[in-house]
Amino acid sequence: MFKTSNVLTWLSRNKEKQVLRLCEQHFDKILETVRGMKRVVDAFCTDEYTAVETYYKTTFDAEREADDIKHRVLRDVSSGPIHPIDREEVVRLVLTCDDIAENAKSAAGKLRLASSGMLTDEFRVYLQGMADRCVEIVEHVGEALHELSKNLKVAIDTANQVEILEENIDEYHLGLLKLLMNCDGHMQKFGQWILLLNAIENMEEVADRSEDVGDVIRSIAILG
Repeated sequence: MFKTSNVLTWLSRNKEKQVLRLCEQHFDKILETVRGMKRVVDAFCTDEYTAVETYYKTTFDAEREADDIKHRVLRDVSSGPIHPIDREEVVRLVLTCDDIAENAKSAAGKLRLASSGMLTDEFRVYLQGMADRCVEIVEHVGEALHELSKNLKVAIDTANQVEILEENIDEYHLGLLKLLMNCDGHMQKFGQWILLLNAIENMEEVADRSEDVGDVIRSIAILG
């Protein structure tokens, strides 16, 4: 179980308030990264390759900005009067959030290198649906994180919704893989198939890591 001190006391101290605000800014950039990935997916599925390049750049830039904020958070918690348990909470929260952005950027990068020529129309629709679901679950995580400093019950309820969304995405992910297997007859190069498979797995990781962040938030709120 994830350790935590009393969250209400934690949030009452100025240093911790500043760190939490930075964590929220960090997550806002992570959400921007996931939304950028969604735009890459949409452009890829409609064969707009110039737009794929444009949206990949915005995705890459957002992830890099998230990294910059992450480093600021880690620097701030490594100095100053923060209790070691509080420091552990912040580090786990930030690093787990960071995995969401990294997987979103990786998915976008693989699609940037892939070709949509092998795709069936049904697969394109499902791939876009997967991206939509990634945005939805990350938005819920962001809501839960922002509620930590406002309403602990809402934070817990929203984190519970994240868990349900992740389970639904697991099922959707299996359907998408089945459709990818059916694209085999249209495949031009095995390497293209592998790129798509890995991009889908990165998108699944976005959902998995979102559930992990939801667990961290829920632990902080419940044990607070």
